[in-house]
Amino acid sequence: MQSILIICTLFLSLKGIASSFPAPLKALPFNYGVVVEDFLKIQDEAGFPKNSIDIKFVEDSSLNKFMCNNGQMTLWISSPENERTSAFYKGLRELGFFFPHPLRQISPKLETVKTLCGRTWEWKPTLKYRGFHLHTLHPNEWIAGFFQNKALVADATVRWLARNQQNIFDLSLLQMPLEIISAEMGPHFRLAQALQIYTGASLGIALNQQNSYKLLSLWDSYFGWSSDEKITEGLTALFAALPLSYVVLEGGTSEFTPTDYEKTMRWLNLAGKVAKTKKVALLTKVHVSSNQVSEKWGNYNFLPQFTENTVGILPHTVMFYGLNDDKAPMYGNKTFHGIRDFMLKEKSKRRTWYYPETSYWVGMDVDVPLFLTDYLRTRTEDFKYLAENNIEGHLNFTSGHVLGYWLFDWTLTLQTDSEYNFDPMIGLKFLGEDLDAWKKIMDYQSLWYKNAGVIAMLSSANLQDELSQKHRIHDRNTMNDLSKKPEELAKEMILLKESLAELPLLDGIKDHELKTMLQINVLRHNHALAIREKNFEFAKVNRDKAKALIKDLSELPTNYPELKLFSKWENPTAYQFGYAYPAASLYFWEREERQLKEDSYWPFTGNMYDVIDIVL
Repeated sequence: MQSILIICTLFLSLKGIASSFPAPLKALPFNYGVVVEDFLKIQDEAGFPKNSIDIKFVEDSSLNKFMCNNGQMTLWISSPENERTSAFYKGLRELGFFFPHPLRQISPKLETVKTLCGRTWEWKPTLKYRGFHLHTLHPNEWIAGFFQNKALVADATVRWLARNQQNIFDLSLLQMPLEIISAEMGPHFRLAQALQIYTGASLGIALNQQNSYKLLSLWDSYFGWSSDEKITEGLTALFAALPLSYVVLEGGTSEFTPTDYEKTMRWLNLAGKVAKTKKVALLTKVHVSSNQVSEKWGNYNFLPQFTENTVGILPHTVMFYGLNDDKAPMYGNKTFHGIRDFMLKEKSKRRTWYYPETSYWVGMDVDVPLFLTDYLRTRTEDFKYLAENNIEGHLNFTSGHVLGYWLFDWTLTLQTDSEYNFDPMIGLKFLGEDLDAWKKIMDYQSLWYKNAGVIAMLSSANLQDELSQKHRIHDRNTMNDLSKKPEELAKEMILLKESLAELPLLDGIKDHELKTMLQINVLRHNHALAIREKNFEFAKVNRDKAKALIKDLSELPTNYPELKLFSKWENPTAYQFGYAYPAASLYFWEREERQLKEDSYWPFTGNMYDVIDIVL
């Protein structure tokens, strides 16, 4: 009898642990004043008279509602305190306010709003934690905003996150003194927390690439000199410098080169303990690289499975390939099923947030540039899969919002709302686009770009692709391969011609920027075929047309023309030009022309990246 009682007690205690694990992030109180202040900005932007709509937050109702009484319009918001800010912004969307870009607001007419009196709705987020990793190892608008004192850019980004019901965000820290990081980022992080957004910072234990902030030097990580003390001191100083809800650590000296396996696990466990004492959650990235395998421990990226449960994970996938796709030919993988299965295995043991992306830089889509609608479909399908499998969070890796990439990120934010039932076209619907026209484009890209593999011909070889045969960023024939394999060249020309013949019309696309980006896709398609046919004159014609279109787009307010995103730019990243500069110059298009025209394929010839700066 006593043994039965012990077993029952143990079962109940374990059940209690499981039901409360992982522990929620430290609660952020609702800040009424900050929300009201933002709402005044929104009403002013819409041209509404001041205080046209009042806000009331109540505890005693299950529904949110929009009521009108004696000429006064009031949003009544009822929700748990931790979701109160998101519930409010959901109410604005019910009234017809949309925020597709940090610098773009779509507003209803006041007369239309008045017709909605009596409207009720529920706020049911699909995931507990949802948000974005702003990848500031790349020279984007967020470098200007968070590292170069362009406060309007940073604050607009934070408000965009809140207005779209996101409640987590982090960015990559760069090598610079903590006091500068604190002064530059602190105010924006405090604004985010006032809007109930949990803030994080991403850095390396010993990450040696792309000017990343790190806790250990290369030599410290190799020899282990006082490594435990330096990790403890470094994290403690970071937590004092920034208001953080969580921190993300990268293992390895790069995403392709590991630190010692046993040391890595020890360091992660130590970091988890230090973070826990400060009530900060710790997560580590689970990369897709497949070239780091130990006989004893297996894939280096899966080491967190052997750590304590204070170490959370960010299982990562790249480009527009998804968790359940039958093909994901990247970083030596055939699919991302291994990442998916690892995530499912670990979700009950530790904090687990899926970590995909909606833009790839370098050499894949943003800088070529390509507008890839499978980001809409794949990220939506993955989001649905997370909800169905009770994954706690979704943290999307994004490089920036220029050249229409805001559509992918905005559509992803809308998957947070269970009302939309994981519709990949919900953003296009709110933009007033012709959904039939877009469906034809999306079907075409899925069929040809993704499934038939045309993406490998439209995107451009990364330096890694040209240096390696086995572990390329994306499986492809490089220009050098094609010069030696006429049968492969012939196959690619046939595929490019067949897919060009099936191009859907763009007449139904209304948004100027999105339509222009799709036109650039077509020009790149023609260019890719022309260089393989060695018709370099026609290749240049297409390149010049595309360059002119991008120049026009660069002047749009949503592409931050006052920043140097489309030109050379001194900044604290490893790239001394804006991330849209390769697109503006169409550098990769011209480089491929030169390679085939001159029959010269040395990987370091004409490469615009400073490899030494990136690696060291």
